[in-house]
Amino acid sequence: MPGTHPPAAVSPSTADDEYFYSVLNLPKAASDHEIRERYRQLSIVFHPDKQTDERRKEAATERFLEVQKAYEVLSDPVTRYVPFSSTPPPATHAHVPFSRAYDILGSEGLLLVQSADFRHLAEEDFERELRRQQRELVRQRVDQAVHPRGNLTIGLDASPIFDYEYEAEDGSPLSRWQNLQAALGDVRRDTFGVRHRVQTQVRDKTWLTLSSRLTMGSRPNSRQGSYIKPLLMGTPSAYFVQATTNLLAVSGVSLKGTYRAADYTLTCQTGLHPAVLLQPFTHRKGDAFLLPAGTVSLARQLFPKSPMQGVLEIGMTAIGPKISAAVTSSAFHDSLDIGELRDDEPSEPTAFRAPSVSGLAFYTSEWQFGFDLAGPASGLNGRYGLSFHELGVHLQAVMRLGLAELMWLFGGEWRGNNAAVGANVSASTGGVTLRVDATYFGQTLTLPIVLSREHNNSLAFWTAVLPSTALALVYYFRVRPRRRKQRIQFLHDARRQLREEKSELLRQWKETVSLLQDTAQRHMRAEETCDGLVILEARYGPSEQEEGTEGLEVDVTVPVQALVNSSQLYIPGKRSKAGIPGFYDPVAGVPKTLRIRYKFRGRMHYAEIPDYMPVVLPLKDHLVE
Repeated sequence: MPGTHPPAAVSPSTADDEYFYSVLNLPKAASDHEIRERYRQLSIVFHPDKQTDERRKEAATERFLEVQKAYEVLSDPVTRYVPFSSTPPPATHAHVPFSRAYDILGSEGLLLVQSADFRHLAEEDFERELRRQQRELVRQRVDQAVHPRGNLTIGLDASPIFDYEYEAEDGSPLSRWQNLQAALGDVRRDTFGVRHRVQTQVRDKTWLTLSSRLTMGSRPNSRQGSYIKPLLMGTPSAYFVQATTNLLAVSGVSLKGTYRAADYTLTCQTGLHPAVLLQPFTHRKGDAFLLPAGTVSLARQLFPKSPMQGVLEIGMTAIGPKISAAVTSSAFHDSLDIGELRDDEPSEPTAFRAPSVSGLAFYTSEWQFGFDLAGPASGLNGRYGLSFHELGVHLQAVMRLGLAELMWLFGGEWRGNNAAVGANVSASTGGVTLRVDATYFGQTLTLPIVLSREHNNSLAFWTAVLPSTALALVYYFRVRPRRRKQRIQFLHDARRQLREEKSELLRQWKETVSLLQDTAQRHMRAEETCDGLVILEARYGPSEQEEGTEGLEVDVTVPVQALVNSSQLYIPGKRSKAGIPGFYDPVAGVPKTLRIRYKFRGRMHYAEIPDYMPVVLPLKDHLVE
């Protein structure tokens, strides 16, 4: 039996969060007795002392150690509690089970348990805290990826091209070409801005952010002409609170506090003016009291196993009270079924995936719908977005129907490793604006271009449609053919590596199959005697029989025969079958299927089971007429 010490560095050789269950071929709901019994059976089969041939002994040793590690993680939590320090904590919080962490989050749960302190938690709060820490890690990764460090904004006013009709000196209208030439001469730069942001950690959980901004521009239809607005902001943040103030002028302090729990987030924000600080609730500005503005928002998960959230915000603004409510949700979609995606957990794109032909196989959809009650600014608003992770493309559509105006926005962004390019067009009663953003190593160039200062839905429509059509044609005639070539090359490389670089893997697989041979033959003889479940052939490989997949199927007939018991075969789902003894992954990042041809009661059956689906044999649906 394995020792009672915790695994020092438990990291399964696959990204599958149920890999250890797959090694023992048990469902997650398996009892402690079933885990011990399966460990005992496999230990007998793979025990090194039972082998005489050195090559088979080496393969048996590796499988024996793998089975032993799986048992150490999954065995009875009562005997697998792991203390986190030499100082004895309270009896009710003394230990944290590795097996529970693995059941909840897989290999990432084991790493979190080993790196964090859970001693202060009661047993019933362990899962909630574990998931909260995982969400915090995901949030930090996203925050680090999307916050730019510098921004240069150059605004252009191109409205003369679409708004003005020029005339000659005698008052006659100009031709279209002459009108365009005259309008191009009136296109001007109306804004120029530079912004930079620096953030440093002062102490544990305390950060200081300095952001500088210089804006120069002109006010259209205004007698005040041009303006220059410098700004230097300082924002210290500690734990859940941050404060922001203008370091160049005494203009007050903006305070923001955020508290995150397992299923809700509470945010409070207010701005304090010096006059209000000196004479709170009594300072007047004209005939009105100058009251501190502020908002309180609560975002809460609406259902236990759903990503849908409700957001309620109540605040006081310069024009009066404001109430906002919204419902938002997001979902992950994987048409290739590389692995299981769970709606009740934050998720990220799979670390490694083979290139798909379309590039649209794995994507995220998100939507939001809500309303605002704020006097004349009241209205309905909605947003819908799609993120195609393989292509690095994000598309977004926004619409707002207010009492005073109708506004809509449509845009997209492409993001690579260190660069991003995006554009969007927005239309409202105030005009049409095209905004272009380009980012490289955290430095962003923004070009807001005013196309019209009048309501012009036709101009906004064609501004959005023409570039979108061009990009769709580039995708269909350029991107798709290139990705198809990349996929075929990837499959060819996988087959070559399997023959050359992974020869040791193939040797171990052959030795494992030979170790299971006696068990498989014994089971099949028993099934033939009672006219039961007889496995004729089983192959494990890519789901799609496409160009490049030749030679990437694994013959798993013997391992599957060894799993038959009492004319039944059961393999749990929701995890890859590559961890079952006698299986291996012939090509990573590609969806796989287990194909089984078998006889039951003397009649032929055939089944194709996707990798993450459970295997239950025999079934009437598999009967071959």
